[in-house]
Amino acid sequence: MKLKEYRIPMPLTLDEYRPGQQWTEIELLKESLQTYSTCITISDNIPEEKRLEIIHEKLPLRLQSTINSSIQMKHKKYYIKDQKSKFFDFFSFKSKIDLVLDEYSWDNWPYTLTIIENIENSIRIIIQSYYKNISLSQMNLNSQLYFSLNDEQRKYLKDYEIINISERFEDKKDYRIDEDPTRNISLKKPNLLPLQFNTKWYENLSKNQSLMCVYKLIELVIIDEESFFTRATNKILWSSILKTQKMLYHRFHQKMICNIDKWIDKTMENIYEEEKSLENSIK
Repeated sequence: MKLKEYRIPMPLTLDEYRPGQQWTEIELLKESLQTYSTCITISDNIPEEKRLEIIHEKLPLRLQSTINSSIQMKHKKYYIKDQKSKFFDFFSFKSKIDLVLDEYSWDNWPYTLTIIENIENSIRIIIQSYYKNISLSQMNLNSQLYFSLNDEQRKYLKDYEIINISERFEDKKDYRIDEDPTRNISLKKPNLLPLQFNTKWYENLSKNQSLMCVYKLIELVIIDEESFFTRATNKILWSSILKTQKMLYHRFHQKMICNIDKWIDKTMENIYEEEKSLENSIK
């Protein structure tokens, strides 16, 4: 079974995290669009009938009780010419044309669901996310209440890994000092940054400091059991996916917290307007 849980503590409240998350997603989308190697299309005005069809086709039955056709869905399609990411190294030998990734996402806050798939290689990644204000004593609580799991998955999911934003990711060439929470300050939230390097900072907060946690559950599904994947290649692929997702979550949350002064005063309406403007420029 290919199932992995990550937990990402953040020195924010849930209400603060929400606009920060949306702002960071917009900024990373801008970065992607600035490269000549990636083309993105976005669809959000998807008719309910089509949303229902996608839910039945893409989602396991256990998730269909959590996500229904009334929940707004977004579909992004990525056409990737430059497959330099380690995530693509594994199967780029098989694809001599642009790699196409479909991303379907549902926002039922504080729960979200994302599906990323590459049909050519029969790969589907299911990512469930849950966001919650917590105290330190709640850090180790069982998160299975937040996710839709079958009995086998509940028995399998015994452990999790913490992604600590005060640590530096192992790939030094991707290091950016302006996205390092241990080397930046906030003028608007002066008690927030810098974090002490490589520490469990979330264990040393004062009583009046905020703490919330992002719970991420990643699942790999091989769509076609007759595909070219064997038990060995399946294991290599899973390792590559986890490494890539961990890197993405790590950078995403470091970028968010280091840029807090740019988004902390924005309302969700402000950010939705920015998002809509960007999406209209893509269409």
